[in-house]
Order: sequence, then structure tokens, then C-alpha cells
Amino acid sequence: MADINGNEIKAQKVEKCLTFENLSSTVKNVQYAVRGKVVIRAGELEKELKQGVEKPFERVIRANIGDCHATGQKPITFLRQVMALCTYPELLNSDKFPQDTKDRAQALLNACGGG
Repeated sequence: MADINGNEIKAQKVEKCLTFENLSSTVKNVQYAVRGKVVIRAGELEKELKQGVEKPFERVIRANIGDCHATGQKPITFLRQVMALCTYPELLNSDKFPQDTKDRAQALLNACGGG
């Protein structure tokens, strides 16, 4: 292999800078617990509400795991459809997507120089 000036380029072995061996033990020991303190407390509050204990709220919304729809947020359908169309442009020919999403996706693809 040669560079633009015709000089030979020799491949060099590059050592990995991050390996499992030098990875922090903190990262290696990370745990994901859906049953953490927040969820346990939410369960306790729900139980108290069912037992008739008065609270300044009527229900518990479990928003600790990123379920925005549980909080009443409407689905972000438009953005998801545009993303799908940009990711797989052949879908622009589908009748399954509203025209406004196709128009936005096409505009984005045109602006990116790859679509």
C-alpha cells in the first residue's frame, strides 16, 4: 500500500487502549436493577393508596424507567416515522406513512447529501 506520494506504507500493529483487563472494576460491576429503591417506594405508596391512606396525589406514576407514556405523554409518532423513513428511504414509496412525514424525511435526506 502507498500514500498519495507513492511512498510505501507499512502496517503497524496497534494495541487496544481499552481492554477488559484494564477496564475499571466499577464498570465491570455495574448492575441494572428495575427493583431499586424508587420502584420499591412506589409500590409502598400504591399499597398505602389502596388501603385508603390520604396522600396529596391519587395515583403513582412509575416514570423511573423512562416510560414517558406512563406519565400521559402522547406517542411521538411523527418523529418516529420520519426516523424510519430516513433510515430506510425505500419506505418513501409506501402508502403506510402520512405525506407530511415523507416530505420531512425527503427534505432531511436531501440536506444530508446522501439521499
